[in-house]
Amino acid sequence: MDKLIKQSIDARKNAFSASYKVDAEMQKKIDALFAEIDKLGEKSKDAGEFEAEFQKSPLNQQYLDLFTEIATKCAPNTAAPKVDTSGISKTIAGGVAAGALESAADDALRRVVPTRAAVHQKAYDEVRKVPGAGNVIDVAEKASYGAHLAKLFGRKKK
Repeated sequence: MDKLIKQSIDARKNAFSASYKVDAEMQKKIDALFAEIDKLGEKSKDAGEFEAEFQKSPLNQQYLDLFTEIATKCAPNTAAPKVDTSGISKTIAGGVAAGALESAADDALRRVVPTRAAVHQKAYDEVRKVPGAGNVIDVAEKASYGAHLAKLFGRKKK
């Protein structure tokens, strides 16, 4: 798993114990949820992709629901030291922005650069416009089709 993805997941997971005194029952729920989040992290190529996929997945809502449940059932953890997450937040935001930029660039490139099939079709169409060339192409295509049919239905030599 990518280092930044791991940091992002760990920051979310550690937020529970940093904020609340979590009992064993709640810890089991946390571990079960984060086992699924880890699977998503393993599938993602970078932090930007992970964050985008996490936001779209039902795991995000499950995370928020679990945080709400723990907040209503567990006492605040006043003894936990405050964790400085500004570095992680900047890293995550940078990864999200880089992933979004890369995705937008790929989409723009696909819209601008024609596919190989489109280029071949355009060349074929232009050649057919040349006087006489269209007739030659038609004859060649019919001959090719005839040869193909002969192979399919012709006698096999032993």
